[in-house]
Amino acid sequence: MQFMTTPDIDSLLKRIGCPRPLRPDAPALRGLFRAWRRQVPYENIDTQLGRPITLEAGDLIGKFGHRRRGGQCFEANAAFALLLRGIGYEATLVDGAADRETYGDERWGGHTALLVRSQDETWLADVGLADPFLEPLPLREGRYRCGEFEYALERLDEGVWRAHHHPAALLSSVDFRTAARDFSQYVARANSERGQLMVHLHKDGYKHALRARTVRRVTRAGDTQTQRQTHTLTSVEEFALTLAEVFGVPLDDLGSGGLHALWAITGEQHARWLSNRAKAR
Repeated sequence: MQFMTTPDIDSLLKRIGCPRPLRPDAPALRGLFRAWRRQVPYENIDTQLGRPITLEAGDLIGKFGHRRRGGQCFEANAAFALLLRGIGYEATLVDGAADRETYGDERWGGHTALLVRSQDETWLADVGLADPFLEPLPLREGRYRCGEFEYALERLDEGVWRAHHHPAALLSSVDFRTAARDFSQYVARANSERGQLMVHLHKDGYKHALRARTVRRVTRAGDTQTQRQTHTLTSVEEFALTLAEVFGVPLDDLGSGGLHALWAITGEQHARWLSNRAKAR
């Protein structure tokens, strides 16, 4: 278990705008989860730029706390686990598989989930999804209402569970195991795929998503009703403004030439998307 100093904990709490809880209980967990979800974007910028992903505690605290960045699922859940452990929770990374009910067992290893123990109850507190649950879910079979959305948890087998997202979400479900895994077991997978640029953040009642050069803003009025606004970025200046002001990505952390390199990469990705869309018609 990585050791967390008081300054380490304070840097992460400051990042998400939360005071230190008086005790590691369920209400505090919900508050920490909501704050993280609203302040820390899901993003794979470092992977796009060919920069190595590390899950060492000091590097995670530096990236998420001091440099105010986001990350992909492996990083985000590991960083949130460090914060929770520092406060006094039992927080455990476990294997996850997004949309395994559709795509099968090959999905195992593509995601990591987070289980948290508090007040004799275990919670699914996964902040590593591009489209996260609104609240931590108690690890008990049943249906759970969070705001305007309804979720469900079911046990599939001994040590294997499925969390069902609401119908308007990006994915239908997330499967996860309950056996604890070490951070180091996910480093290779975190560095194995680049894919397309993805930056997601929930704030001000909207879900903001950037895929390559396409920005979407989605608002939902219930489980199935959605309103989408889509816009294509046309200049590096607009790209920079979107990253900084919509998603809170500190541009100076991209390094010299990083922004322009990312703009060029997303140009290739956007061109491929347009070509594939034209072929599908």
